[in-house]
Amino acid sequence: MQSRINQAGLDGVPEVLTRFQRIVGVGRIKGPVLAEGRQPLYYWEATSRPDLARVVDRIGPWLCPVKRAEFERTLGRPLPAQVWPGSMSEELAWAGGFFDGEGSTCLDKHRTHEGFFAPVIYVPQAAEIGTAPELLRFRNAVGVGNVSGIRRPKPPHKPYRRLRVYTLQKVQLALHLLWPFVGDVKRTQAQRVMQVMHSQPDLPRGNPAFGVAGARYCLRGHDKWNARVRPFKGRGKNEQDPMNHMRQCLACLREDAQERRNNKRRP
Repeated sequence: MQSRINQAGLDGVPEVLTRFQRIVGVGRIKGPVLAEGRQPLYYWEATSRPDLARVVDRIGPWLCPVKRAEFERTLGRPLPAQVWPGSMSEELAWAGGFFDGEGSTCLDKHRTHEGFFAPVIYVPQAAEIGTAPELLRFRNAVGVGNVSGIRRPKPPHKPYRRLRVYTLQKVQLALHLLWPFVGDVKRTQAQRVMQVMHSQPDLPRGNPAFGVAGARYCLRGHDKWNARVRPFKGRGKNEQDPMNHMRQCLACLREDAQERRNNKRRP
């Protein structure tokens, strides 16, 4: 009978393990386990029935289905009644703990502007079938983020999906909500990312080929507001932003399409 939480750390015992031990009040922290090419691994461990029972009495109501099922099989009894989704503060506290153990804040290279970076909140989670409920719960708690399609690594690793939060505004919102509940390691990581983001100049919005964003006339002089032949019918996001269909010059699109057709006809 055993319950265990692994966590790597370059600077000694990770804070997330000591915080967890303090909350549940039982178990021992062991390590480091050293392996070539890997960070030192520390782990919290409980190996007695009374210790496991104390753990589920403390945190059982907030556990997701997979961990609840594991504890119930091990202890041979039902856990305390599930209370999530709980209040906003309870769900953010859970999300902060989950992010402390599984998530990270990092930088991606900008897709179109060399030398610029974009901030990303990254949270992976394995699931044999469908999407891990932990990712959905985390997204509901912070209110932002997209869950990727399934990725299948080589055995013995399990299939997993990733929750990612993009754009500076959304990353800052998620960090603001999680900040009271995460430890020093994740805070320092996020602060380094934000320092890079706030040190680089703001990128102009829109495609420069379309002219100034929101301008009535395109670079070729067409009146974008009167270039539409048929009445506009919004679909999807266009209904949320009624001016979205005017970002691009339809007259330019028609001219470019005609030129492509003419080029195909030439021998």
